[in-house]
Amino acid sequence: MKKQEIENIIHGMLHVARPLEVARIRHLLSDGSLEDIVIELRKYQNPDGGFGHGLEPDFWNPASSATQSWFACHIIRDHGIDPFHPMVVALLDYLKETFDDHIMRWHAIDQDNINYPHAPWWEKEGSLVSFNPSASLAGFIVKYGHPMDAMYKKARKVIDEALSFILEREEPVEPHELRCLIDMMNDIALDYRTHQHYKRAKNKMILLIDEALEKDEELWFTSYVTKPSQLIKHHPSLGSEVFHDLLLKEIDLAINHLNAEYLWPITWHWMGAYPDAFEIANQHWQGIIAYGYVKLIKDLGIPFED
Repeated sequence: MKKQEIENIIHGMLHVARPLEVARIRHLLSDGSLEDIVIELRKYQNPDGGFGHGLEPDFWNPASSATQSWFACHIIRDHGIDPFHPMVVALLDYLKETFDDHIMRWHAIDQDNINYPHAPWWEKEGSLVSFNPSASLAGFIVKYGHPMDAMYKKARKVIDEALSFILEREEPVEPHELRCLIDMMNDIALDYRTHQHYKRAKNKMILLIDEALEKDEELWFTSYVTKPSQLIKHHPSLGSEVFHDLLLKEIDLAINHLNAEYLWPITWHWMGAYPDAFEIANQHWQGIIAYGYVKLIKDLGIPFED
């Protein structure tokens, strides 16, 4: 991979990315501090400890929600932010207060979404038994929370249910739900390494990932399909060794699909809703996607050539 290609991607990203993604890419390239990321991420955190304000750019409701908080969890994991940081402690408190004991899940979105710019699929909550985003949030609590906390024990119950779901599943898993299960499996890898179901579930997850991946590579950058990097976000992680060659192939294809601004156009739209807001969301997503590819390239140790 040419060093100039990476420089072009970063240059293109700086024209559209939010300050948050700019801070993340600077930190990734050893040109910025972790505190810069925290400062930008906290701008999306509410007094209740949860996150909102369009952190996940497809809905702009300022109120906290489990899905927006899931997005924050991903950033906290990615950069190894201290579990005792006040931002993380407040987030854990929010997750504790908003867990619904009746369904043993978090509700994915706030019902007030309809009053703010949003993609159509974020207008109503989906299945209450889905593990999206609850599996990922439960894994986050086990990784970052305190074992003596009551919420930690509830999170383990969600995880045990999720492991059983994985082992018993005979049909493909919806890709967004699968992504949350992958997050969970990565988070619990150390604590659950001797768990009776963990190793079997880990093997089953490889099969579920393979089922979910779009096999027609020609569609990866033209349609809303499941590419390897949509499930496997970093290396090493669950599936990154098994699907290593596919990740490399995706990166090769990705470089060939850069647009004139050295970015990747998103492959979805809001179906005509809120066109002005969508254009802003589109730019924010391009910054997020660009960061993700540069991070994956670095994780995989792909050498740069002059």
